[in-house]
Amino acid sequence: MLYLWMKAVHLMAVITFIAGMVTMALGGRLAQPEWRRIARRADYGLASPALIVVWLTGPTLAIMANWWSAPWLMAKLALVLVISGLHGRLSATLRRLERDGATTSPALFQRALPVTLLSMAGVVALVIVKPF
Repeated sequence: MLYLWMKAVHLMAVITFIAGMVTMALGGRLAQPEWRRIARRADYGLASPALIVVWLTGPTLAIMANWWSAPWLMAKLALVLVISGLHGRLSATLRRLERDGATTSPALFQRALPVTLLSMAGVVALVIVKPF
């Protein structure tokens, strides 16, 4: 029963994290200060706290299910590292843009949404299908 609750918390955190990442990517594309503030709030209020929960519950689930030697889990972890790294870059870039008062949008924000969504799709496929 504990495993199922842990999985539910993990999934809620993943959904919240992806929602924050989408908001950050879209808000960062726009030069208006209000949209950048929304993107920063999504980072502090959604994405960052949810990512902490994801990283706490994910390895716990892997330990509980004894999946550490599963190749699909290693592939999933690679994708999760990509998304986590992208989050760090988006967060730092949003802080820098806000500090500098920049009116242009870096190319990072153009690539962030497809990278986030494709990585998420890969993670979902690996977790459900467990192809190897």
